[in-house]
Amino acid sequence: MAYTDFERRLLQTYFSVVDGSEHADVYLVRNLPAEVAATLNGVYSRSSKSMRDQFLDRLKQGLAAQGRKLEDLRLPDGKVDELSAVMADKSGKFLKTYAIDHGHNSLREGSVVHLAVERVSQLVTRFIQRERRCSFEESSTRYIPFTAETHYRDPDVVAAGGDVLADYEAVLAETFTLYTKATEVLLTHLRRVRPLAAGEQESAWLRTLKAEAFDAARYLLTPAIYTKWGMVADARTLSDIVTELLSHPLAEFRLVGERLKAEAEKALPTLLKHARPNAFLQHQHELLPTIAAELGIAGSDVRTGPAEGRTELLRYDRELDDRLLASLLYESSRLPFDALVDRVRALAADERQALLDRVMARRGSHDAWPQGLEGADPFEFETVLDFGAYRDVGRHRKGFQQQQRLTTAHGFAVPPLMRDADLADEYTAVMNRAAVRQQRIAERFPHASAYVTPFGFLQRVRLQFDPRQVDYFVELRSGPEGHFSYRRVAIEMFEHVRRVSPLFARFIRARLGDAFLGRLDSEMTAEERRQRRMEAAGDA
Repeated sequence: MAYTDFERRLLQTYFSVVDGSEHADVYLVRNLPAEVAATLNGVYSRSSKSMRDQFLDRLKQGLAAQGRKLEDLRLPDGKVDELSAVMADKSGKFLKTYAIDHGHNSLREGSVVHLAVERVSQLVTRFIQRERRCSFEESSTRYIPFTAETHYRDPDVVAAGGDVLADYEAVLAETFTLYTKATEVLLTHLRRVRPLAAGEQESAWLRTLKAEAFDAARYLLTPAIYTKWGMVADARTLSDIVTELLSHPLAEFRLVGERLKAEAEKALPTLLKHARPNAFLQHQHELLPTIAAELGIAGSDVRTGPAEGRTELLRYDRELDDRLLASLLYESSRLPFDALVDRVRALAADERQALLDRVMARRGSHDAWPQGLEGADPFEFETVLDFGAYRDVGRHRKGFQQQQRLTTAHGFAVPPLMRDADLADEYTAVMNRAAVRQQRIAERFPHASAYVTPFGFLQRVRLQFDPRQVDYFVELRSGPEGHFSYRRVAIEMFEHVRRVSPLFARFIRARLGDAFLGRLDSEMTAEERRQRRMEAAGDA
């Protein structure tokens, strides 16, 4: 299509390429409100025109409805309010008809917002970040010390007052006081036992010590502590999240849901219409605990004091090797999948190994397993680990995960560094008192008691990862620079896989070396990369 000079100048503001190629015409859509961009994406299925031409057509239609023509617009000069208003009105009508009234959810997936969420508890954060269709970035408990007493107080507990509020406040006060003390004591201890060695960079060495100290001290933090994070989500996913939050028993969850909706509607005025409290979800929060109590499975024997976590393999594909090899070959074959399984099953063990060796021979250090290695039933694990470590495990949202309600009934982990620095007795005493108080609060406020369940207490979690995701998780989380607790989970997963599928376990790069030295190596590498960039900038 031939554009006028005015049209061309207009298009340059919103599209990175105006005159596209005959083949592979790719361009960036920019500077448009989210719902306008979603509409342009949505009308692709209803028109043979390019997105640029659709943009001009819809803009002209919107102006015509106002008795105006394209040339009446001022060309964009960084302030696009006039054009945005015309396009947003047109887009809003389209999206209401198709995305809202007719339920075409793919249109809602085309509108994406970036939200910053700050000064919210770790509890509501974990709930939201279960969502597998979003991208999140959160403040780290490893690299950022929590220096201020900024805890959320559940309003129902506050309103109840009396002993239950006293217990709530006592847990927050005692755990945070020891956390503050422990960060200093642990760092001082590490400086003494691991002094800077010749050839080590001081900045990398100090970051390593701080990370290890914070890793241990954070066991005393509670889910009530405030955090902050960024979130990128499409309108469909955000609507689901807001609905879940507005339907939750806890007041903070409902408040965060209201704030998310209010802010997102500034960019998505049409697409969050159906985000409201849901009676079915609300009933589930009431009904399922009732059924569990009726069946006698709601509680468990309470264990006090230190305890060890563990990871068990619940289920795996008994034909794992055959199905994964067949899956690898499927796209290059014309045979039915069952026939491929029979063919690879007939191979001798050394032939199977040679085949897989050939496939994986050129795999680089950052290369994922081939996608075909998702082609078997998932591994299902159940792990008992501290909540602090689960915050990192939970980031692996590609798999299915279930976490039971936070409890102190399974005992708590004691970081080895606490023992090394002679803090174990004080730590244990504080955690034991926290357990007693948390359990008293849970009798009246089972949901709110999670706010005062310190990170060090063990929780039961169910994980389902396909074989490719197991490889990714083990390789990443067994890294010696990682937290010692989730590192244990990754290594135990690897041992289970090696037991049931030694063939594929050979290609999982589990890292079993010394944690501190590995972490220092990692920090040194990062420091060296920074140094090279600085030198390159200096040369430039």
